[in-house]
Amino acid sequence: MRKIINTALLAIVLASGAAAVMAADLRNEDGKRYEVKVHDGGTTRNTWIDGTSTILSICSSCEIEVVGVGRIKVSGSDQVTIKDGKLLKK
Repeated sequence: MRKIINTALLAIVLASGAAAVMAADLRNEDGKRYEVKVHDGGTTRNTWIDGTSTILSICSSCEIEVVGVGRIKVSGSDQVTIKDGKLLKK
């Protein structure tokens, strides 16, 4: 019985680790702070990103709006960069 529980716990840990890897990052290479809105389904989360910083795992599937710059849809492990006032996705 203990072996089954340990196996189940290991599966949960591995699955949660894989989910964390499959989240998009937002990187700001500009020197200024931007307001960010994360549109995820029917909800919108408001946040900020400082100059030359990164928000890891901002979402797994959403639309990121950088106010004054633009909007971009992301999913999985996409990487979005703000550079020279523009959004770039890798």
